[in-house]
Amino acid sequence: MQRFLSTLLVLALATSPAISHGGKYRAPSDAGTPPPEGGGTLGPPTTPAGSKGASPNSPASATTGGPASAGGTRGRGRDTSGGRAPAVTHQGAPLLSFDSWDFWWENNKDRFLELKSRLNTANMVTGSISFATGRGRKTRSSGTRRPDRLMVDTEIIPALLQLLAEESDADILDSTLLALARTTDATFASQVADAANELLSHPKLSVRTSAALSLGVLGSETSTQLLVDIASDNSAGKRAVGGGSPHFLVRSFAAISLGLIADPDGVDTLMAVIDELSDSDFEIKVGAIVALGLLGPDHIRADDARGFLETALVDRKLNELIKSFIPTSLGKLGKRDSVPALLATFVDRDTGRSVRQSAAIGLGQIAEMADTEVVELLLDYVEAGRDAQTRHFALISLGEIGARDERPHDHAELHERLTRQFQTEIRKRGKSQQHRSWAALAGALYAREHAAAQPELIEQILAAYEKESDLAYKGGFAIALGLLGSKAAGDTLWEDYQDSADQTFRGYVAVALGFIQYFDASEVLRRQVQDKTITPTFRLQVATALGLMSDAEAVPVLVDTLANARTLGVSSAVAKALGLIGDRDSIGRLKGIAQDERRQKITRAFACVALGIVGERTDLPWNAAISANNNYRAKVSSIEEVLDIL
Repeated sequence: MQRFLSTLLVLALATSPAISHGGKYRAPSDAGTPPPEGGGTLGPPTTPAGSKGASPNSPASATTGGPASAGGTRGRGRDTSGGRAPAVTHQGAPLLSFDSWDFWWENNKDRFLELKSRLNTANMVTGSISFATGRGRKTRSSGTRRPDRLMVDTEIIPALLQLLAEESDADILDSTLLALARTTDATFASQVADAANELLSHPKLSVRTSAALSLGVLGSETSTQLLVDIASDNSAGKRAVGGGSPHFLVRSFAAISLGLIADPDGVDTLMAVIDELSDSDFEIKVGAIVALGLLGPDHIRADDARGFLETALVDRKLNELIKSFIPTSLGKLGKRDSVPALLATFVDRDTGRSVRQSAAIGLGQIAEMADTEVVELLLDYVEAGRDAQTRHFALISLGEIGARDERPHDHAELHERLTRQFQTEIRKRGKSQQHRSWAALAGALYAREHAAAQPELIEQILAAYEKESDLAYKGGFAIALGLLGSKAAGDTLWEDYQDSADQTFRGYVAVALGFIQYFDASEVLRRQVQDKTITPTFRLQVATALGLMSDAEAVPVLVDTLANARTLGVSSAVAKALGLIGDRDSIGRLKGIAQDERRQKITRAFACVALGIVGERTDLPWNAAISANNNYRAKVSSIEEVLDIL
């Protein structure tokens, strides 16, 4: 599958030919990323099979403090410009620093977009506007546009099951299987599970990994024992994959699937994998650590998982890359009992950089304003910490901790210091100016939940936006204004969207316009989304904006664009966009594309991807829980692949 597109390699992805490799399609790989370790270089499927481009989870430009890796390798290149200027280029495209706010946004945006839930109470926008004035007639009609369960069961699932039975192409098999897993409820669960079980022994690695992951996405506890067998590499697991030990990616995906299913019977296996395997099997161990974090605070084994992970966190012999996934999993477990352990890790002078970064993230998920020591230490690190990325994550965590406080008057002095810190960082210049966009985003997260803080923070962020000349920072301010729903910024954002030639910046401005429901932009955005000259990422951002506006007329435009797509980048972006908008009117046309044997296999595969996202049974994408609040600077290929799935 085409990796989920970021600002990293947009131009390369849009202009480079795909290369067939073992039934996979690959766009250019990361320029500054060490190759995968632990058993091979083949990537698992991300529907369709193995199509890879730039990913927000796999930054391609390395800077000081690059990604951790199991072998201690650091990304190549050295940042000499405060974390923003391009360190490397790929076919003329600038590659962003790891310190950029863009990476955090791309990993965490699903929970803020919530496009599927918007469809349930959508006010659909139709009509036309005057291009000369940007104003004009528009009509709004109420109605639910998300497909209901009956529509999914009668129109989407039967079509996908038929494709799975009749097709042999790996791209279509990968796409169809995961689409079925994300759309199916109990009615068809056994059929989908049986199909996945059979494909676990498929000759193509991409299909085997899709099968292992689909069992978790499906969420049926009947698959627990099979996944235990594969993750454990016992005799039953070897038989399930056709003989021999399962590939390390298949085992890692089996572990992650156990976390997605959250069957209590799978927890001991996850702990055993972490405890008993050597660090050279880091892909599998990391998969198991991530899986434990998916259990959630109310799970019957949550305390067992917490205690186990806290013990592993203080193991001095555990590889730093593996350990860096523990604090974020503790945060996702959501048990406040883990605050002391995360705090101790954060302040320990011997803690590695990537582990401390993860501890900052983890604290942001479970600490409260009542944890005065935590808040003050994070504030102190923002002011004087040595590692820029840890400072950035600390800012975001402070925003999230403050946002959760339901009794701000009880901690008024600390809240005042918090808002003052956001404002100070937003105004900074010189070496610290890279923190400004992060502070704006953190402030937006905070003020979304505290209306009293909004006027002053919106004023500060809008002023910073208007004064900023560097579009890389300016885009972050735009997203912050969008998160805060700043109607006052609408005209300014719209003017900049029309005046700028920078597609990355315009994409973020488009999303901001979508957040603030700037309907006067809808027709221009609708026209833009079918422009053949724009990059895939820009197309996706524009389509996301239309989805945020519940624009009914965007769907046929996007379907036509997918039907006529000639590149992987366009197909991927449009498939994702259609899924994000999730309108039921797209189903018939997408089925037609998926079933049309005259079309390219990859186009049909992406139509299956779109059908899966449109019919997804949950409000957020199935992998949003893994993507949110992860330390994307700790690079493990299996986790990156999971996050890259459309």
